[in-house]
Amino acid sequence: MEHFSELDMYYLGQGTHYDVYKKLGAPPEKRRGKEGVYFAVWAPNAEKVSVIGTFNDWQEEANEMKRLEPMGVYELFVPG
Repeated sequence: MEHFSELDMYYLGQGTHYDVYKKLGAPPEKRRGKEGVYFAVWAPNAEKVSVIGTFNDWQEEANEMKRLEPMGVYELFVPG
């Protein structure tokens, strides 16, 4: 489930998405009955983005984020 709609992408590209702070970051949430954290970052020039830390033994490939086109927003939900 993506938090960014086509309209969000359009406004982000135009530089007029005044509520983008509500879409990016790492808020806790519940998906399919599981508690976790939704991560979203705007990294248009990145080839890939991952969430790493002690929870996944610092493995870069363990939680690779999905790139949403065309603006280069990456997102991922990590349960737990």
